[in-house]
Amino acid sequence: MSLFQNAYGNFLSTALPYYQSMPGIVTPYGTLLKPGGRVAAYVRSTGAQDGEDHFATSGMLVATLQQALARCRSGQGDIVYVLPGHVENVSTADFFTNLVAGTQIISAGKPGSSNNPTFTWTAVASTFLLDVADVALVGLTLNLGGADNVTAPITVSAAGCSISGCHIIAGTSSALESATCVTVASGANDFTFAANRVTATGGAVTTACISVAAAVARTTIVGNRFFTTQSSATTGAIAIGAACTELDVGWNVIYNAVEDGVGIRLADVAATGMIYNNYAGGVDAGGTVANALKCVSFAGATQITRCFENRSNDEGSATGVIAPAAATT
Repeated sequence: MSLFQNAYGNFLSTALPYYQSMPGIVTPYGTLLKPGGRVAAYVRSTGAQDGEDHFATSGMLVATLQQALARCRSGQGDIVYVLPGHVENVSTADFFTNLVAGTQIISAGKPGSSNNPTFTWTAVASTFLLDVADVALVGLTLNLGGADNVTAPITVSAAGCSISGCHIIAGTSSALESATCVTVASGANDFTFAANRVTATGGAVTTACISVAAAVARTTIVGNRFFTTQSSATTGAIAIGAACTELDVGWNVIYNAVEDGVGIRLADVAATGMIYNNYAGGVDAGGTVANALKCVSFAGATQITRCFENRSNDEGSATGVIAPAAATT
């Protein structure tokens, strides 16, 4: 930040220039402001701070995400920046009813930092519904374990949505945990779940971290890190439970702390696509192949989905175990 009073970047300076005639501009935090889009609001529960930037007095700073979403225009690619230090509870079903299509909800903090913008689910029925198209959640901390057994905290049912770069807390104890963190439901074609970190500690148990529960097309689940405990050996951190098409599941690292557990579970033999270069590890009691955690598990003998270079290593043995040993047709 410049120390000169009138230089851009100093909190005493004027607002940064806005180039209306340009086809698109790059905003702070590396976000592309799409043609026709704008920054609709800034969100921070603690309000304006001493020495604040110009946005604090511009009328664009609001205390809740719901207030910010009310300022977004549907389908225009408007951006809401959620500022460091923001905390907010998600306490009812469909909590963010002002959500409109095309909204980008972007953290101005860093996932993993103590002041990263954090949303905490505080009731079993609490939900954030991505039920309008092309919504993006980026870089947020989403604490789904604020109440015991939160059943379906995030459900995606519209096309073109994405969750990326977020820290998702599935639970912090056996009394504070969610069931299925993210549910991909009917209508959620072209959903992307990328570069997220999903954690659960203190004995918290989940059914699945992400469940593709409907026959949607072109689901992409790539580059995520899962460190959780599933409820049984027959469920996976990534659960494919329907005849999806054009699956893209790759480069995920999965630690599933359940005996004989599964990293990726396909329960529908008619799903199509690629599952590749995933790595899984977990708890193994005997150090044997029979007890090793499986990286990919199929429900049936005949599969259409192509599967290659997926690896697991049982904790009690030095021998790597590939499961399945070869792609099946």
